[in-house]
Amino acid sequence: MIAISNKRVLIGMFAALLMINGCSKKDDGQTQSSEQSAAKNTPNMQVNDDDPVAQTRQALMETNQGKDIKPVEMDALKSLLPADLAGMKRSNTSAEHNQMMGYDMATAEAEYQAEDSNIKITIIDYGNLSGSMKMGLVSWSMMQYNRETDTGYEKTITYKGYKGMEKYDKENKSGSIQIFVKDRFMVTVEGNQITMDNLKNAIDKIDTKKLESLV
Repeated sequence: MIAISNKRVLIGMFAALLMINGCSKKDDGQTQSSEQSAAKNTPNMQVNDDDPVAQTRQALMETNQGKDIKPVEMDALKSLLPADLAGMKRSNTSAEHNQMMGYDMATAEAEYQAEDSNIKITIIDYGNLSGSMKMGLVSWSMMQYNRETDTGYEKTITYKGYKGMEKYDKENKSGSIQIFVKDRFMVTVEGNQITMDNLKNAIDKIDTKKLESLV
């Protein structure tokens, strides 16, 4: 469950940052021009100063140009997971909708097995983190990066027009591919006792155009 645990850590980190930011704004006060701008771009909603969840949602709406973005339905994400991969049977699927500290996200994942080999596919809809806050989650999508070691490599890539990250360790025969779809969805394919071709064949099975069409 690597992708899920990392996601929760990031949620907690951003929640803390937003609450600190909110407290700072309250202490410093806001100028009349900033209040007018917020009123113009953000739907009229009452925010309880003592409710950090409401404050976080409000802050995210402001970064999303006044939109309260909801994640797509879990079943829609789950339907994009392949029934099987070449020589590998799907052993488990799951989907969840997470609302935590004002964040609203959805995740679907599937695991595939074949003797000692395994692959996991995870699709995350960042929901109301799709605005400027997403850059903290996918900063690698804004740079070129290439690192090699004695046993493997990691590098940024472009896959079917999407920014991505590719990693592989030839000694452990483990690796991953991540792509960022429509500035909102993270698709991750990771596996053990596999080749990079196995991972690329797996990500090819994801209908990214259909994923884009969900929003």
